[in-house]
Amino acid sequence: MDYYFHPSPRPSSLELLSDEQLLNIYELAVEAKASPDFIEIIQTVLTGRNIGGSGPSED
Repeated sequence: MDYYFHPSPRPSSLELLSDEQLLNIYELAVEAKASPDFIEIIQTVLTGRNIGGSGPSED
């Protein structure tokens, strides 16, 4: 899939979450083997906040 996440000028729903909420969603997404694209979007937001989130990702 050739989809690339480009942050919009308005904050996304993920960007409005607290750090703790975002980390919880990331962990649940990895555990549930969610779409790699979705996990990558979460990682992008986490990286923008200088937070980890580079745990085990399933490709």
